[in-house]
Amino acid sequence: MSSVTAATPLDERFRSVLEAAPDAVVIADAGGRMVLVNAQTEALFGYRREEMLGEPVEMLLPERLRPGHTGLRRGYAAAPRPRPMGSGLDLFGRRRDGSEFPVSISLSPLVVGEARYVFSDIRDITEQREARQRIQDLNDSLARRNAELAILNQELEAFSYSVSHDLRAPLRAIDGFSQILLKDNAAQLDEAGQDRLGRVRRAAQHMGALIDDLLKLSRVSRAELSFQPLDLADLARESVETLRRQEPDRRVEVDIAAPLPARGDPKLLRIALDNLLGNAWKFTGRRADARIEMGVAPSPQGPVFHVRDNGAGFDMAYADKLFGAFQRLHDAGQFPGTGIGLATVQRIVHKHGGRIWAESAPEAGATFRFSLGGAGHD
Repeated sequence: MSSVTAATPLDERFRSVLEAAPDAVVIADAGGRMVLVNAQTEALFGYRREEMLGEPVEMLLPERLRPGHTGLRRGYAAAPRPRPMGSGLDLFGRRRDGSEFPVSISLSPLVVGEARYVFSDIRDITEQREARQRIQDLNDSLARRNAELAILNQELEAFSYSVSHDLRAPLRAIDGFSQILLKDNAAQLDEAGQDRLGRVRRAAQHMGALIDDLLKLSRVSRAELSFQPLDLADLARESVETLRRQEPDRRVEVDIAAPLPARGDPKLLRIALDNLLGNAWKFTGRRADARIEMGVAPSPQGPVFHVRDNGAGFDMAYADKLFGAFQRLHDAGQFPGTGIGLATVQRIVHKHGGRIWAESAPEAGATFRFSLGGAGHD
């Protein structure tokens, strides 16, 4: 690559500076003719240096932009100051082979003795433009997906309303009339008939519970979070008190560490704890020495909370099924339920930016651990 060849007072003063510059640099005189360029200008535009020196700077522009640029150049010469060129406009350079590319240009006035010049820093922004376009395309795609999601949410709400009103009513009727038959017509039914009606009632009640849990899961998925400081120990104690009222004859030792400070949505986190503690309560139902504890441990990512019990436990070989809807690791006859609770817990934890996992062994209890991500603690 040749050195600067134009005979100008700028040569020695700016030669080393310009050649070290990472961008293309063009210095033009008051008439808009190039008097000094660097090696990056040669590389960017494809011209040899001697082809550019003495020529109007417009030779580096697409032909369609040259007439307008002459007026802009004169306007800048009338009030020169450091500034980006064409702020807010799409600027393009033209290579020797005629190809065009987007550029950003910064202008600065330069005075050497009695002579005035314009210093132009020119940068190829093809990659930035493509990256910006990719971001725009992603944003457009996201906007479309959000619009589609809004429609789906509306359809889901309509479906939830239909499930809530259209399916519950016949289920209540099935359960209610079955109960009446068992009460008022027991004498006309033999033992097998009464058993079958009992099965009908239990199936209807189970379906009703399943619908309720599905609606809860749907509401959790759509719920807007309301973050605030809270104590999970308070929520846990409320959950346990509810469980004790439901089964006042149960004797369960419950140990809840306090305080358990966190930050999150109190309503959703109460639902999560209702499910976790409710599971622990249920799966310790066959133990005379039932024990449940809740606590917290530090980790590099923040506090990790846990709910531990000494109940039935489960085989870790099936742990990947735990948080799927309708997945059950125990026989419904032994431990009733709909298989929705842990799926609900996982969605709540994920909405808080955290994760949940479990450790267990058959007949050795279970420990569920969860974090609440960046929102989980102060």
